[in-house]
Amino acid sequence: MRLFLFLVGGTGSRVMRPLIMQFAAGIHPIDEGGQPQPLEVIPIIVDPHKANEDLKRTENLLRWYRSIRKALYGERPDVTKGFFSVKMSTLSDILPAGSPLSDTFLFNLGTVESKKFQDFISYNTLDTANQALCSMMFSNDQLQTKMDIGFVGSPNIGSVALNQFKDSEEFKQFSNVFQKTDRIFIVSSIFGGTGAAGYPIIVKNIRNAASNAAINNRGDLRDAKIGALTVLPYFNVQQDENSPISRADFISKTKSALFYYHDNLTGLRQGGVDLPLSKINACYYLGDEVPSTPYFNDPGGNGQRNDAHVVEYVGALSVIDFLCIPDDQLVTRGGNALNPIYKEYGLANDKQTLTLNDFGVGTRQMVNKSMAKFFLAYQYITNQFGKDVGRGYTQDKPEITRGFLSTSFYNTLTADFFVAYRTWLRELSGNQRSFQPFNLLTSQMADAINGVAPKKGFFSGEVNYKTLLSALNKGSQAAAKAGRFQMNETAFRFFSLLDEALDGLVEEKYNGLV
Repeated sequence: MRLFLFLVGGTGSRVMRPLIMQFAAGIHPIDEGGQPQPLEVIPIIVDPHKANEDLKRTENLLRWYRSIRKALYGERPDVTKGFFSVKMSTLSDILPAGSPLSDTFLFNLGTVESKKFQDFISYNTLDTANQALCSMMFSNDQLQTKMDIGFVGSPNIGSVALNQFKDSEEFKQFSNVFQKTDRIFIVSSIFGGTGAAGYPIIVKNIRNAASNAAINNRGDLRDAKIGALTVLPYFNVQQDENSPISRADFISKTKSALFYYHDNLTGLRQGGVDLPLSKINACYYLGDEVPSTPYFNDPGGNGQRNDAHVVEYVGALSVIDFLCIPDDQLVTRGGNALNPIYKEYGLANDKQTLTLNDFGVGTRQMVNKSMAKFFLAYQYITNQFGKDVGRGYTQDKPEITRGFLSTSFYNTLTADFFVAYRTWLRELSGNQRSFQPFNLLTSQMADAINGVAPKKGFFSGEVNYKTLLSALNKGSQAAAKAGRFQMNETAFRFFSLLDEALDGLVEEKYNGLV
């Protein structure tokens, strides 16, 4: 399965961050038979605000993830199990050699990123009547907006500026490689500027592909399987009279956008009355009435770096849920979705401090075990692995030597990805609502998972690094007898053994997770 994932505006980048962590944990979509499916994701970040710190953090995570995944599995597209097993590619990666696109996860918005809005619409060249019309539609502050910081909570600016989407080289190349079996998912907020404007424009140009002679695969694009996450207000910002961003405006902007979406994008049948047909096969809505810890009110000039929030973690789950929906429930004809699906999300326990067990059964079954395994792997690699090199399973072929700790793979994993992973967990813990799945104050496995104590018994020992080492040794001996690993697969061997050992340990000791 292949997914083109459009991440629109700051919220798009923020939702991608936990999705990367979920993929790093080895979470895959499940088919109707309960089997994990291979997955390749092509994230496409649509945001003119390239200095956005949340965008930068997400782009770095994507690059580190892709590097780690390639070291473990090469270019294999068929992996269905293990840490980092979901394949992550840029649009350039999947294009033929000699592609004109740069190797980046960012969508190039060209002149939008370098102009004031009034220059973009050539305001000074308009006659007096048209200038007066523009002045009625856009405030002076909006006309003066430098769009390299985004659309500053103004979707009316974004809806004009982003109309060049369909003429971009990225959209043409995307259409060239899109296949009928591929899926599309769009993540955006509804209470800002870039996300609220970008979402309908992307959908419009995909669904209207049949009339665009400049692109290929027009019919397949028009009837593509499209899912979308619409994020409603969930975070708070400090009040600043000099800033155009105010939480007081979030609800009114949300209502206006929802009315527009209903009439032009996500219409449905109500009370026997036929409303406009939905363009989206699966619509996900998510928000939280509990305001977050107030973020610094930054319209864009200082980088916009928001702490991670549990709403983003839940939002990432919508992508996985969409990929689990069977094809026959995502049928599109003539650019209109038949029997569209609409979903919201509710917690099992409405608490201010959440653990893994405060989510519904479906969520717990989908992700809890994998997320717990990944944190335990992080703990082991961070606190114990270096001490185990040179003994036990590390001495089996292909051998793990001290030199492994100096490889680019290991440095990217520990000095880059794991540092970002811990930062993400710390931010989730400190925000409101607080999400504290793991105990960041311990280096031991026994009390690592908040709300879930490992099972104890007369014949079963404690959960600790000795227990894990024993499982790793046993797994390594079995793998050696079976000749499972090649001499050049040191990293792959280590991660495979660790995944399998933790799989058994979590299944036996942490059965309270689900």
